[in-house]
Amino acid sequence: MTRTIVRLCMQLRGVVVLPALVVSFAASANQSLSAQGWYERMLQEAPKAQYQGIFTHQSAGHSQSVEIVHGMKQDQVWERLLHLDGPAREVIRKGDELYCIHPDARVEKIAQPTNGPFAAESQASTRQLSEGYDFSLKGLQRIAGRPVMLVQLNAKDTLRHNYQVWLDSQTSVPLKTELVNQQGQVLERYQFNYFAPYENWNEKHFTPRTKGVELNLEDAQAQISENLTQNWKLNWMPAGFHQQKKHNDDVKDQAGRRMYSDGIVMFSVFVESASDEIKDGMAQVGATVLAVLHKQWQGESHRITVVGEIPQVTAKRIAQSVELM
Repeated sequence: MTRTIVRLCMQLRGVVVLPALVVSFAASANQSLSAQGWYERMLQEAPKAQYQGIFTHQSAGHSQSVEIVHGMKQDQVWERLLHLDGPAREVIRKGDELYCIHPDARVEKIAQPTNGPFAAESQASTRQLSEGYDFSLKGLQRIAGRPVMLVQLNAKDTLRHNYQVWLDSQTSVPLKTELVNQQGQVLERYQFNYFAPYENWNEKHFTPRTKGVELNLEDAQAQISENLTQNWKLNWMPAGFHQQKKHNDDVKDQAGRRMYSDGIVMFSVFVESASDEIKDGMAQVGATVLAVLHKQWQGESHRITVVGEIPQVTAKRIAQSVELM
């Protein structure tokens, strides 16, 4: 998350200086909630929260800061994210529409919105998550100057990573998330350094900050591969993962590229005809794994690519389970 091949959709939470008495009351009022209760509260309340802030994304030894504004208009989530380090990349989300603004001011429409690390509205219920994780409550802590509750989701098998999330006591927004492998290594971390809720909606907050760009949603073009193979099925995936629903009418693209989620992480499967000589292999950058496998079908070579925040052994087994039809 919301989370395709590239992490583009991320969300953030706000920093308010509250009187000590109010902070204490907000924290103690939720002490009776279980770990599942805290998580369900996040799913219900975080998408509706209005906030702005700056968070840091750490992965594979690299760190970058992102400015974010989050809100809701007519029951649809709106967001604007601006990368503060390096070229001025920007992402704007308006409901199911997601647009990337590149440093050269080119606007690209993403065919399907992704899950961001804080995208509670696209995460699964505790019932679905219980298929793959055990919930654990670890007590109150402090992130970005605000009281938070740490909730851990420990994998029931070795086919996925562990996950932990620090939930803001006031807004239920995750102020920090970590994806942790079976050896206890943090593969990926998102953490707010500044978080500030706001009350008054202003559509100007969601206009591009990139100079020379006026977002024309009608002119933006989705990037679609013409080599995607449509007739295939997946014969295996870990328990708790489900295929994601389509967000647009491009049936051809969706048939060749499918996305699956267990409510925490996602993986994508691409199947396409292959005329070049790329070999089978595996690569990993931070939490993201890439597995490439080739299969022959009707006299032609087809490349199967699996990309996601899953262990390498899981990605390889998923790729091997693809059956061409």
